[in-house]
Amino acid sequence: MADAPVTWLAIRENQKAFEDQQLRALRAAFPDLVEASPAQLGIFFHYCKASGLDPFGRQIYMIKRKSRGEIRWTIQTGIDGYRLIARRAADRAGQSIAYEDFVWYDAEGGEHTVWLRDEPPAACRVVVWRGDSRFPAVAHWREYAPKVWDYEAQEYKLGGLWPQMPASQLSKVAEALALRRACPADLSGLHVDEEMHAADVAEFREGVKAAVARLRSAKEQRPVESSTGQSATGVVDGEVVESAEPSSDAEAETAVEAQCAPEAAESSAAGNAEDRMASAENERDKLEEARARVRDAAQRLGLGFDAVNDRCFDDFEVSFQDATAEQLSELADALAPTADATDSPSDGASDSEAPGRRKGSARKAAPAKKTAKKTVAAKKATARATKTRGTSVRAAK
Repeated sequence: MADAPVTWLAIRENQKAFEDQQLRALRAAFPDLVEASPAQLGIFFHYCKASGLDPFGRQIYMIKRKSRGEIRWTIQTGIDGYRLIARRAADRAGQSIAYEDFVWYDAEGGEHTVWLRDEPPAACRVVVWRGDSRFPAVAHWREYAPKVWDYEAQEYKLGGLWPQMPASQLSKVAEALALRRACPADLSGLHVDEEMHAADVAEFREGVKAAVARLRSAKEQRPVESSTGQSATGVVDGEVVESAEPSSDAEAETAVEAQCAPEAAESSAAGNAEDRMASAENERDKLEEARARVRDAAQRLGLGFDAVNDRCFDDFEVSFQDATAEQLSELADALAPTADATDSPSDGASDSEAPGRRKGSARKAAPAKKTAKKTVAAKKATARATKTRGTSVRAAK
């Protein structure tokens, strides 16, 4: 009787799946699990049962990730859970689990049994002994240290605890790799949090690159318009005239212009350069103004960078940093009515001002319907941002 579960949350020995009260508790603790399918929950239960880790004690958890528009789930645990699984596997086999000294390497290949430098180590080696078998593993800093976009500083920086505890974080990854090699039957398909930090960033960057490639492909497929309104193909057809006699005055004029094109290009090069510089500065000013409007609306709504970035991908298939001034202005127009309603719900000015903002939108949709959709999307983005912050806290731990 001493081994019998003492609460209704405990997973029993003969249990085959999560029960209703257990699912309710899990979804309350991890709101993302509301979106998990029965099949995914079944896989999660299998890992919980096989590993002996307690999902209600946050020893093991399933995290939702979005990659290229698709939702996938990753089962993760902390390094303590990894050690517990390996210890139990060795005990069942009547074997011991032991470690050699951890070794960190600097950029020149020097070995350090204790890392005392300010800069992060280049690599870490961990050796695990299971019985009489030796299992070494090496984790490289460049492969696992995650660089995430800092919304305030507008640049990539190390995320989580990696800036404060670089040696400790890298050693956890190396230890997990060694333990997985020592206990493949028990740890296959299960990852520690520190392993997945860089994977999350890599998936995000792949999504950004794919979106940029799609936009560039669509832009290249559009015909290039000349200053006279003719396509580039039409201009080329008009210039490729090698006959000695032009058949009309218009063709003669075209031939003369083609012959004088080099001189005209040289004389107007300086003017074109100045025009391009002025145009580029104007575009930069518009872009910074649009970004500032989006940041202001997001701050008033309590939205983080991830939520705003997801909204950009949902609406325009492009990241916040790659969005144009027109796209960001449209996003700011969509967020502004919701932000105004949040700041002063009883003020009727937002209803009268919203149509004016919607007139600046590049899309031609029904204003009421469009605003309703964007309001719902903004609320969903807020929920996603809240969940993401909760997930980041668990990952950092």
